Amino acid sequence: MSRALAIVITALVFAGAAVAPQSSDVAVEPLPADQEFHPAYTLQQDEVGTPESAQAATVSRAEEDLPVEPLPPDDPVAQGFEQPTWMGDIDDLPPASSRADLALLRIEPDLLGEPRIVFISPQPEEEWIEGAPVTLRWLASRPIAQVRIYYYYDRCKLAGRSRGRFGALVTPMIANDGQFRWAAVPWMDSSAFRIRIAGYDAGSKLLASDEIGVRFRPRELANIASTCVAIIKRKQRLYYYVDARVKRMHMVSTGRGGYWTPLMHPGSYDRRRGAMGKVFRKDPCAWSRAYHCPMPYWLQITSTGSHGIHATSPRFYRRLGGPASHGCIRQHRGDAKILYQMVPVGMPVYIF
Repeated sequence: MSRALAIVITALVFAGAAVAPQSSDVAVEPLPADQEFHPAYTLQQDEVGTPESAQAATVSRAEEDLPVEPLPPDDPVAQGFEQPTWMGDIDDLPPASSRADLALLRIEPDLLGEPRIVFISPQPEEEWIEGAPVTLRWLASRPIAQVRIYYYYDRCKLAGRSRGRFGALVTPMIANDGQFRWAAVPWMDSSAFRIRIAGYDAGSKLLASDEIGVRFRPRELANIASTCVAIIKRKQRLYYYVDARVKRMHMVSTGRGGYWTPLMHPGSYDRRRGAMGKVFRKDPCAWSRAYHCPMPYWLQITSTGSHGIHATSPRFYRRLGGPASHGCIRQHRGDAKILYQMVPVGMPVYIF
């Protein structure tokens, strides 16, 4: 090899090494300052002020980039706790029937070997309504002098893709009084979340923790039919319930400024749109004569066909999570296909 050729190759190698890799445009949630918390928690107060369209445009890689600790089982017995005799104040204990499954009671710490803390309330899979007050209750061994409570959840996915995890404090460090009243359950961009309590000694050293899963229901959906499709315009979310359980939750777009997505419930009627509030017809390849565009996976929700739920074009995916349609409910094609396959004609439909 000639000396000139060797110089050229060496220059190319160094030039390639000097080129920085393209930075991802995917936002990664910041780490909290307090390392006692799970590294994926953002510890914001809530997501009310976060533009939904901005959330839709970015798929967070927090779960990929940050280590996730395994969640403990909801069953305290499976966590290795015994069932010792109660040695504390029994005035505030729940009824015996609900105490039967408690695996930890407040006792001298050396009987267990390690400090413990466990939730009494909520119960596993309990459902909480947005805006409602709730009281959290727990039992802890005596070295635990103060506690901190927080919650977290995985945000609503977009066509099966993760949009990251959100976490926030329920309360900063407080005295270990065995209960805390949460004035109002905040909006959750999920159908379920986890509540976690961490117990500390008087010097703020972490001693023990416990967590439990809770189901979430938006305030508008508190009294809907147990099996239905429901859309909330203020949050641009669609829910598909079967037997009072969320089977699907999608990011959608309803009518933008100058257009209107009508409010409806089963049996409602509009002079121009006709009967409303159920799936009247399905068509996997519908066509809009008014706007000259395809409407894949069409679920017709007015008798006249003026409005429906359908897939949108890929160029509009970034607008999901915010108003962007001519009045219909738009979804990502991946989500729309799954919903189309699951929902039968006649399914009740609510729009709030």
